[in-house]
Amino acid sequence: MRRGTPLVALYYVLVVLLLGVILVPIYWLIMPSFLPTSEMFAFPPHLVPRSFTLKNYYDLVVTYPKTVTIDMLLYLRNSFIACGTASCIVLVISTLAGYALARFSFRGKGTLRTTILLTQMMPAVLFFIPIYLFMKRLGLVNNLLALVLMYPGMVAPFSTLISEAYIASIPREIEESALLDGAGIGTILFRIIFPLSAPMVVAILIYSFVWMWNDLIISLVLCHANEVRTASVGLFSFIGAATVEWGGLLAGTVLCILPPLVLFALFQKFIVQGILAGSLKT
Repeated sequence: MRRGTPLVALYYVLVVLLLGVILVPIYWLIMPSFLPTSEMFAFPPHLVPRSFTLKNYYDLVVTYPKTVTIDMLLYLRNSFIACGTASCIVLVISTLAGYALARFSFRGKGTLRTTILLTQMMPAVLFFIPIYLFMKRLGLVNNLLALVLMYPGMVAPFSTLISEAYIASIPREIEESALLDGAGIGTILFRIIFPLSAPMVVAILIYSFVWMWNDLIISLVLCHANEVRTASVGLFSFIGAATVEWGGLLAGTVLCILPPLVLFALFQKFIVQGILAGSLKT
């Protein structure tokens, strides 16, 4: 037996255990969504399904919107609109703020950076009542615009720190050469900084989108009417006072986790590069 083999074996055992901790809950969520109700509650539970059905997904898309006005596709559309728009706003704000912090010296810069850090340590629940009252005064309660305006304030501080650290790693000589050639600040930002910061841009967009997509409390407070519910709030529609529509709830949950999973699968390389580059220098 080679030296170090027990350590290698222990490593693989830990990897398998870790994969089990991560994948078993996902499997136990997805698998029952394809089961009929009779088998969903079978005891002991079947690790491998003995029957297969798409009825839960058919009911979710076709039956529920007609009979009980639970429209999961509408909730998903609302989430895409609110989270996608707010993510783009976060990218613009955090990139410009990060560029200013990384490249310019001004009075109060250290205080500003400390304030940004402090905002990340305060629980968001402290702001709910004043934000609700403010949005109500503006007439934006039960309006997706309230989420578009609210979300950037919650996500942009952390994204700004990532942006500052990443932009600071780009050599100044590139910008100085562009300035000598007559380039303005807009040209430098959009033709130099953004292309060289592709991992940072993707990391900020994905981080912002997933954070907002998973939000429940803010969207529940500001958008609780049926026609403006987001996906996370819409899942609560399947939970009644005395009963739970388990088939619709499980199928709806699977649809809700698909967008973040697809984004992570497609852009995981950029996400790791962008966040690690920012975290190591922050």
